Amino acid sequence: MSDPPTLPGRLKLSLQSPQPTALKALPGAGPATARRLKDRGYQDQLDLLLFLPRTYRLTTRFCSGDLIRTRRPAYLEAYGEVVHLSRPGPQSRAPFEVHVDVDGARLKLLWFRLPFRGFDRKFRMGATVHFEGAVDYDRGGQIAHPTAKVVGSPTPQAPSMALEPVYPSIEGIRDSLLFDMIARALDTLGPHLKEGVPSSCLNGQEFPGIEAALRTLHVRDGADDAEALSQAVTRARARLVYQEFFDLQHALTVRYIEERRAARAPRCEERELGRDLVRGLPFPLTSDQKAAIASIADELSSTVPMRRLLQGDVGSGKTVVALMAAAIAIGSGVQVAFMAPTDILARQHLSRTEEFFDGLDLTWGHLAGGQPAADRRAVLQGLESGDIPLAIGTHALFQEGVKFHNLGLIIIDEEHKFGVEQRQALLSLGRDPHLLAMTATPIPRSLAHAVFGDRDLTIIAEKPPGRTPVKTVLRDSSRAPRMWSYLADRIGDTGEQAYVVFPLVEKSDAVARRKSVIEGAEALANGPLKGLRLGVLHGRMAPDEKAAIMDRFAAGDVQVLCSTTVIEVGVDVPNATMMVIQNAELFGLSQLHQLRGRVGRGTADSLCVLLTSGPLTDDAALRLKAMVDSDDGFALAETDLRIRGPGEFLGPRQAGLPEFRFGDILGDAPWMLAARRDARRLLLGDASR
Repeated sequence: MSDPPTLPGRLKLSLQSPQPTALKALPGAGPATARRLKDRGYQDQLDLLLFLPRTYRLTTRFCSGDLIRTRRPAYLEAYGEVVHLSRPGPQSRAPFEVHVDVDGARLKLLWFRLPFRGFDRKFRMGATVHFEGAVDYDRGGQIAHPTAKVVGSPTPQAPSMALEPVYPSIEGIRDSLLFDMIARALDTLGPHLKEGVPSSCLNGQEFPGIEAALRTLHVRDGADDAEALSQAVTRARARLVYQEFFDLQHALTVRYIEERRAARAPRCEERELGRDLVRGLPFPLTSDQKAAIASIADELSSTVPMRRLLQGDVGSGKTVVALMAAAIAIGSGVQVAFMAPTDILARQHLSRTEEFFDGLDLTWGHLAGGQPAADRRAVLQGLESGDIPLAIGTHALFQEGVKFHNLGLIIIDEEHKFGVEQRQALLSLGRDPHLLAMTATPIPRSLAHAVFGDRDLTIIAEKPPGRTPVKTVLRDSSRAPRMWSYLADRIGDTGEQAYVVFPLVEKSDAVARRKSVIEGAEALANGPLKGLRLGVLHGRMAPDEKAAIMDRFAAGDVQVLCSTTVIEVGVDVPNATMMVIQNAELFGLSQLHQLRGRVGRGTADSLCVLLTSGPLTDDAALRLKAMVDSDDGFALAETDLRIRGPGEFLGPRQAGLPEFRFGDILGDAPWMLAARRDARRLLLGDASR
């Protein structure tokens, strides 16, 4: 699958027929004004129409003296007669004051800095002034820096309410000029705007047309029913958000169709090996697992290549679903490549394969960096000849020299840890193979549809029965001695096991207070955990060293495993019931949740201790509180997305995340889901995929 360099994100308007759209065509838009707008990214009048207000204010227009005496209008527009002037001297810091009388009610207009030279000379006693601004009644009816000008006799009008736009300020451009420019551009171009969204989708959402939406957002309007007008503004903004999301989902759906149009994937319809696997499982499948397997089996039976993302929280049973897909493919005569980002996770899948496929007539091979040359050569020969139908490994699966006889299905675990190029390299090893990507890092559905919208999405939310919830507590370093004493007693007396996670491999002077696994393990072994059997694991160890220490931990020879985040995924030791995360404030929320998922995999009560050192930032405090309050990976993912934003949430490896002008992937999630549904219904005739 090839990703284009960019996808639609920021909303762009277009016209049904050519019209002049240069900014200089607008009255008042001189070279300096046009330059300031272009510096902010607004190149022409169409762009200017999308310069939306940052908020709205409820204004009492043509306000009367009686209303002013009620002290209620917070923002008003009125006419008044000048009854007092106070011009400060050249060296004075006092404000310029104009007192006005509005039907017997007095207001004080003041400017601490005059808008322009000679501004104060425009006012005189007895003159009529048209003004507007926010009133501070606690300071005697004071309006600081109002918009004001001397006018002739006003035309009497009844007071009314209006909802008025307040635009982000642009230095050097008056609000009144900005409003006039947008209003003129809308009058000129509004009738010629293309809708951008099919009428069937607009009608289905009960959205206004694009011109009506922009007029609602920009133009001052009467507010006799302020609530109704506020709802209209909300709906108009939603119209623009929906169109942004629809543009993206339409492009992703087109890519989805085009990728499959010419491809001919192998048809995998043989289910007997999969049935044998299910019969041999020591546990029943959950309803979510059964539904996921049914969807995957249906797609594998087609010549249209499957492109499915399987999401599931820690311990939800994704591996069994993946192995069922592998069994269906292998039973149909094609090969399967099962790739993981780390050798520890690959070995875990290898162990699960041996456990679940035990007794079945099936051969598999393991490819990883650093393995003996003879072992690697035997696996490569088996893959090329077709004698090995299942290969499990790391990046070594798509390195030079790897050839498959008939690769029909690719399974990628922890899919978000791989870049686009790596996925492409693996796909190129077969002829239109099916692809099943998995992640145990829950991604909010709206973000998943924005990034992986050209794939089908399956979520396993249900956890297998028997999993014990993990209690999570937050402790600072002052309480560490009591915590270590508790761990020593618990592990020593019960025969259970524990993890202690460190952020660093070795001590570094540049990162004060951060614990390192090598020094930390030594201090624990000679101190509070003396007498227990400790092991050390980190990413700099050779693969065979890591495998050996993990085997000892799984066998119970190691009671406490001191490790870096290398155990984040792929470690499944049911006897491990306690975890201590050192410097927990340094870890991301998703990473903390993944680490916690290493305990609670058996039936015994499990505990995760978040141990902090030093003061917490606001973000760190939010992350740690969320960890204590919830063990729901999808809820935590939404919290993480709010804290970090989508770019940081996904990490630097993920390419193609659009930048939206109006839409918020999390806050506007319902519109992302609606846009995906409508785009797929329009192009596929089926919104369920």
